[in-house]
Amino acid sequence: MNLRDLQYVVAVAELGQFGRAASACNVSQPTLSGQILKLEEELGVQIFERDGRVARVTERG
Repeated sequence: MNLRDLQYVVAVAELGQFGRAASACNVSQPTLSGQILKLEEELGVQIFERDGRVARVTERG
């Protein structure tokens, strides 16, 4: 985990969408999604509940 990963998590949590968060972080949506998936695997916790384009922080996230 690094600072960039945390910035991505905060952006998704605040904006509620991976696409909007990617734009705000100046990266592609696949890059941001991939980094968050890697972080979730590293931590063994699902951070976001994904429902179509909407992302919500899980209770454990």
